[in-house]
Amino acid sequence: MAETFYFEIIASDKKFYSGACEHVIFPSIDGKVGILANHEDMVTALVPGELRYKIGGQWHEAVVGEGFADVTRDFVVVLADTVERPEDIDINRAKEAKARAEERLKQKQSRLQYYHTQAALSRAMARLKVTGKSIR
Repeated sequence: MAETFYFEIIASDKKFYSGACEHVIFPSIDGKVGILANHEDMVTALVPGELRYKIGGQWHEAVVGEGFADVTRDFVVVLADTVERPEDIDINRAKEAKARAEERLKQKQSRLQYYHTQAALSRAMARLKVTGKSIR
């Protein structure tokens, strides 16, 4: 049996998961980060994308929004503004959000509006990727 650590995923509106975990992979500002038991302590910023975690030898997926991860030797806590299971994602709504964001990127925007649009596009693409649908 693989070594485990305590793992929590907390969204702004609910606790998504808490319990033992063998392995977690999440999207960070520095790229994808993989964590196993006894990992070195760290704190990193999350970017919207796919989070995968392994429990009892089985992988589970979720889509996370922006947030951060706190990692110690014994536990990992992921705090994100949003967390969704692939089966809870409305594919048509995600496609529409992607199209809207791409259209807004073609327009002249302030720097702040540009960053908001980029974040919306990243969220929509992450949702489509996790559901296994084409992001084109």
